[in-house]
Amino acid sequence: MAVPHSYEIMTQSAQISIPTQRAASPVPDPLALIDLVGAKTFFIDLSDTLSGTFGFECFHIFLYQTDAAPVSLANRPARCSYQRGLDNFLNFTYVINPVFRAFQGNAASGVYLISDLVADDFKRVIDTADIDIFVEDSETIGYRTPGWPKNMAECIVLVRLPNGTALDFSFLVPRGHKQSATCAEQLRQLFPVLARVVCRQFEIDPASFVAAPQRPGQEDRFQDFGSDVLTDREMEVVQLILVGHTSGSISLQLGVSISTVKSHRRNIYGKLEISSQAELFSLFLLHLKNA
Repeated sequence: MAVPHSYEIMTQSAQISIPTQRAASPVPDPLALIDLVGAKTFFIDLSDTLSGTFGFECFHIFLYQTDAAPVSLANRPARCSYQRGLDNFLNFTYVINPVFRAFQGNAASGVYLISDLVADDFKRVIDTADIDIFVEDSETIGYRTPGWPKNMAECIVLVRLPNGTALDFSFLVPRGHKQSATCAEQLRQLFPVLARVVCRQFEIDPASFVAAPQRPGQEDRFQDFGSDVLTDREMEVVQLILVGHTSGSISLQLGVSISTVKSHRRNIYGKLEISSQAELFSLFLLHLKNA
């Protein structure tokens, strides 16, 4: 079915004109998405509609908030086979996840591959089962939460909402599979429609974006890690390390020499009584768990 260059959403006596591009690949019928607006089961129905088109193995809709942990609004398959990994992400590891960091960094709404959001060479992460993160060089972001599917590429749709929160639509497909590029292209075609439909649903029924219980967020713990012993500049360096920046990238970010960055790292390790970056991640995630 050819997608028209424009069409209108008619819901709750409101009319929304949506420009679209002509699709080269099949995407969901825009009217199928429009019809969902106002439904109490909006996210469940939306997941079902998207599931009928895209060739992903797993799919999640997360609500990101600045002052609370992420909320899972829908999953496909509905019965998640990696619940432990999902729980670990929602409670702890999200705080250094590239998509959440992009949300905190005011990334624009749009379609991304997870690799678009990874800082430099994010490969040295803790390898301690107690922390619930494994080093995985085959993973795009350099680590994997135990129980999370291995070797999966992620296509991301980020939609910012008027209240400062955002939705993360994460589509997981096998790494290296041509379906990854196909899924991303289809999502780019669908994005103007999906974003407008979601925002219209928020206007009509903001309560449908809330799931209880709301867990306290970890952002404050991320920001205050090491504050009892580190200087402000050293804390800045630590935060850049935690989100995957190398010494070279940190030097560019802060406008200082690499030797200055290395000096900061030595001082940080000394003050925290650690000797490696792996220990830094271990200490940081224990800091989160002990909140």
